[in-house]
Amino acid sequence: MTVAGVPVARGPRHWLPRLFVLAAAVTVGLLLQRVVAARLAEIQALSAENVIRARYELASLLRVGGTLLFGFTALTGLAVVASARRARRALRFPPPGIWSWGAAQVVTGPRAVTLARFSLVLGVLLVACSAAGGGIIWYAASVLIRCQAR
Repeated sequence: MTVAGVPVARGPRHWLPRLFVLAAAVTVGLLLQRVVAARLAEIQALSAENVIRARYELASLLRVGGTLLFGFTALTGLAVVASARRARRALRFPPPGIWSWGAAQVVTGPRAVTLARFSLVLGVLLVACSAAGGGIIWYAASVLIRCQAR
């Protein structure tokens, strides 16, 4: 089978690495879910003894989780921005040398510039939304720490 004159591999060499990445991501996600659930149970138990300390622990968990999540999405947005800039300079979308999950139709010329600009806007929006989300999480954690109600 070919797409735009480029042969498309459909054997195990094509889908096996993708399946491995998917399995690894699911495994890591399930392990992290267990770790977070255990930590939240510890915080719940701590709240019976010391509510202020429990809120501080929860705020710390929010900050770490928020930083990791929104940091990852911001880095992804920056990678999209860099890729879009390369595509705009090369007048080719996707740009040469970019890693992808499979065969991609290569667009050249003015349409490639349009796609690169659109991709650039999406990357910048992802970075901005990640920064906003990270800021909101940090603000919520700060409010949680400052709250002195029992």
